[in-house]
Amino acid sequence: MKSNTTKTSYFVTKCRYCGSDKLTKYISLGNQPPSNSFIAKNLIHTEVYYPLDVYLCRSCYLSQLGIVVSPKIIFDEYLYLSSSSVALKNHYAKLAQELKIKFKLKKNDIVVDIGCNDGILLHGYDPELTRVGVEPSKVSKIAKSTGLNVIEEFFTQKTARKIAHTYGKAKIITATNVFAHIDNTKEFTKGVYLLLDDNGVFVIEVPYIIDMIDKLFFDTIYHEHLSYLSLTPLVPFFKKINLEVFDIERISLGASGPAIRIFVGKEGNHKIKKTVTDLLSFEDKWGIKNIYRYKRFEKNVEKIKLNLWKYINNIRKKNASLGGYGAPAKGNTLLNFFGINRNILTYIAETNKLKQGLLTPGSHIPIISEEKFLDLMPDYALLLSWNYLDFFLEKSQYIKKGGKFLVPLPRPHIQK
Repeated sequence: MKSNTTKTSYFVTKCRYCGSDKLTKYISLGNQPPSNSFIAKNLIHTEVYYPLDVYLCRSCYLSQLGIVVSPKIIFDEYLYLSSSSVALKNHYAKLAQELKIKFKLKKNDIVVDIGCNDGILLHGYDPELTRVGVEPSKVSKIAKSTGLNVIEEFFTQKTARKIAHTYGKAKIITATNVFAHIDNTKEFTKGVYLLLDDNGVFVIEVPYIIDMIDKLFFDTIYHEHLSYLSLTPLVPFFKKINLEVFDIERISLGASGPAIRIFVGKEGNHKIKKTVTDLLSFEDKWGIKNIYRYKRFEKNVEKIKLNLWKYINNIRKKNASLGGYGAPAKGNTLLNFFGINRNILTYIAETNKLKQGLLTPGSHIPIISEEKFLDLMPDYALLLSWNYLDFFLEKSQYIKKGGKFLVPLPRPHIQK
């Protein structure tokens, strides 16, 4: 195991939103490699592990990782393909059409998706719109090959000026499952301000920290996700950049499970809806500023660990076979923290062909195609993509052939 170096990471001493040094650690998931760093067998010796700890800022109440791993480490060999998930494809197609209707988009209006991945959200818009993606990883080539306009770099003020000069100001800017990845959020958000039309809308979709803590979705935590968001720290943060949250929705299915969808505009240009004040009030009553709310989280996650291992041990006592189903990044947080390796799961099925033939980071479990998985047909499958349980119960050939899911979250149970 290689330890981290100052060249690839640094420890956080001040809150990225408000600059306070009042940071309190409330959960530690040990040392882990970056969750999307799927690895070839002959490269295991190069794997680098970093602490995976979350801290609460006691001034603005932003939750954030205690270490930042260089984005080049995380994104250079990025293997996440949004479109490999049919459920996610449907989700983003619906979002694009909702935005079109809600904000009355017209022909040639400019829509920008930051962190566009393989173009999944942009393809949900009508082609009559001017669709522009920003994607720093190699996945950008896939989006580009489908005819989309793609800027292959990390989003900054310079990127914003480039897009505005080439295409014009944007009516809609989306950053779905992206905003929480940003370290220099001020630079990023100032870029959004520069690119946004005066009446334009910036749409963020991120996992909601209250869901994460209440429902024990600890696998949302990995090195790619630098911040864990609620509305409370976001409102004053945006205000510094002359932006304001004017609407918000809680949604049951985002890229990583339950999420919040936040609508942001230039200050004074949109009527602030009651949804905003209602959620701020809800967070205050929940205890968003109460450190004990957070500190119970780690103890409750340990209980899930013990409970899941009971199921695994019962399966093993019956001499039943156990595989894994789905290889999302968050699944690696669960595998590594719970100590589940290839001695427990012989293989994991995954539809993303870029991951097939590689090993999961840290736990080193081989990833195989769904077709091969169905040939092997294990008695049980640990469902690492548990947030798509309903979709898999309806569509999965594994279930139709009599397989049984071991669902780890929000509470371990067998589903067939």
